Amino acid sequence: MPSILGVGTSVPRHRVKQEHARQFARQLFNKSDFNTEAMLSVFENTTVRERYVCMDLEWFAQDHGFGEKNAIYLEKGLELAQRATLAACGSADIAPREIDHVLFISTTGIATPSLDAHLFNRLHFKECILRTPIWGLGCGGGVAGIARAADWLKAYPDKTALVIALELCGLTFVRNDLSKSNFIGSALFGDGCGALVMAGDDHARTKSALARLAVEASGAVTWRNSLEVMGWDVADEGLRVIFSKSIPHIVEQSARPSIMSFLAQNGSRLEEIRHFLSHPGGAKVIQAYQQALDLGDDQVRSMKAVLAGFGNMSSATVLFVLDHFLRCCEARTGDRVLSTALGPGFSSEMILGRVL
Repeated sequence: MPSILGVGTSVPRHRVKQEHARQFARQLFNKSDFNTEAMLSVFENTTVRERYVCMDLEWFAQDHGFGEKNAIYLEKGLELAQRATLAACGSADIAPREIDHVLFISTTGIATPSLDAHLFNRLHFKECILRTPIWGLGCGGGVAGIARAADWLKAYPDKTALVIALELCGLTFVRNDLSKSNFIGSALFGDGCGALVMAGDDHARTKSALARLAVEASGAVTWRNSLEVMGWDVADEGLRVIFSKSIPHIVEQSARPSIMSFLAQNGSRLEEIRHFLSHPGGAKVIQAYQQALDLGDDQVRSMKAVLAGFGNMSSATVLFVLDHFLRCCEARTGDRVLSTALGPGFSSEMILGRVL
């Protein structure tokens, strides 16, 4: 089974306390069609305490076009991706030049050549490295990237893979968009990058004590006629967020059957899952998972901690959850873990793992 050897994360330097973001939103949304004062409770209900963004709050109070935002995405994103990659490689005791395949996940900016090509020149990857940029999976991209890397490593068990998930969600805030979706995004979104190193069964690092989490199986489901649930509306001002209020309801109604089917297909049962390490999305999404799957607070500890400390960083968030779990939680050898993530489509990505 392919194994995760090390995880690394990085965030930009601007830390935003939730009370400051709340005051910022009150000023900017005071002319909206909805009752701003009544909606401000969202900032407490998200359970987010603080987040990190690549620009200060004064920058967000001005108008900016897509071109300017994308230039910032390239500059700041490359810095974060480099830091997270070096942290992951350090954790796995592997040099960047030893990586055989890099999968680069992102949805909050556009780059051609993709940012992994820019990293190639900074981190001295080998010239024959395989590069797979993946765009458009949104919050589901982190789990999907791990799953795709694991599939590749099953075919090439003596190789290594690097998964990078970079999102600058703050750049999707549009100052003159007074919609509820943009308001909720202002209470929830943060910027960050996660990276992890994986290796196949026949790689020397997998056979050493460095291997920390084996990926046993992966799966996905896409629900029909659900394109409007989540995504971006591409405008001159940038990427405008699309959020449906039905997302927690969909989790409650649809997540359990999909997860139960996935586990059954792979010879496992829900009762065997000790740690639920999914993309948190938001407080209501975590609550919906807990209700649908009868999960205890200890099983979602890492999800709640990352949401509180970093907010929703789209695809990168689940890598922060894995990092928190490996660093902070008491895991026993053989513990089963399940990671899921919802993304545009509307879809769910899933991986089943085991602590080594």
